[in-house]
Amino acid sequence: MPRLRVLQPGVADDCAPLIQKALDEVAAAGGGEVVLPPGDWPYRGALTVGGGTVLRGSAGTRLLALDPRRSAVCLRGRFPAVRDLLLDGRATRRSSAGDAAGFRLLRAEEAELDRVRVTRTAAAGIFVQETVGFRITHSTVHGCLADGFHVTAASRYGQILGCRSYDNGDDLFALVGYASNGAPVEHMVIADNIGRNGAARGITCLGARHVAITGNLIHGSAAAGIYLHQETSYDTFAPSWVVVSGNVLRDVARKASHAGLFIGGGRGAQPLKAGGTLSNAIEQVVLSGNLLDGSGHDGLYVSSRARRVTGSGNVVRNVRQGAIRIDSREASVEAVAE
Repeated sequence: MPRLRVLQPGVADDCAPLIQKALDEVAAAGGGEVVLPPGDWPYRGALTVGGGTVLRGSAGTRLLALDPRRSAVCLRGRFPAVRDLLLDGRATRRSSAGDAAGFRLLRAEEAELDRVRVTRTAAAGIFVQETVGFRITHSTVHGCLADGFHVTAASRYGQILGCRSYDNGDDLFALVGYASNGAPVEHMVIADNIGRNGAARGITCLGARHVAITGNLIHGSAAAGIYLHQETSYDTFAPSWVVVSGNVLRDVARKASHAGLFIGGGRGAQPLKAGGTLSNAIEQVVLSGNLLDGSGHDGLYVSSRARRVTGSGNVVRNVRQGAIRIDSREASVEAVAE
């Protein structure tokens, strides 16, 4: 794989043209690496990492957004990757625009983020849309004004492994399948991550199917530590075929009036772009070996609209209201209140 060292830091007030030129040249040559040495790299406008191209930094390499509304480093095409970079969005006002994210995976295939860090973006720190196959490892998002990690727009076959998300302005980790996308998010693994001090929920699963949420620690969240639901206000699909196993939730649901580990439900069905419909009922959920230690409201809740919810070895303690509430007639969940 050819290497191209772009330039020395500090030689331009706006490094975006030079960085983008190098990325485009490497992609046009069939792929390779663009290396940014340690230092501050100010840039104005979103950058794009194309197929077969790796944008790599090292300890001390920092991208500084000059325009928080267009801070995103966008990964597109097949096999794009970013490694060992810190991105500082320097935002003071929240935005929902994709260009205001940190690292954005958009219509990519087999994309990779490894050991990246994101702070102070207006939108999600790491934002995944319409992407098939991605792997995000050992990466940190903190102090962003929206979600830490947000996966949506019918993305599928993704992994978020060994990452950290803390002090962010909304959910720490979110999988969201909107009906307007025409298909749910599918085949996701959220494992061995740490989330702290979320302004909303710890791990949210709205409209995702075939999901494993395992071995995560959520310590401090305003709303539920783990939240599975179909939300009519956001017009999402319902989650189904979800395994929630071996997670530790501490001091969650500090402000929200729902349980620390929340399994909700929905009504009716949503149309699919490929034809047919998908039920809004939450179904085929396994809850196994989870510890909930500290909730500002209820502990474990399973809605009457959830179907085929099973599991064992769950422990609930130190909750302010009801420890365990199972309303579904189709649930067989073993949980112990201590």
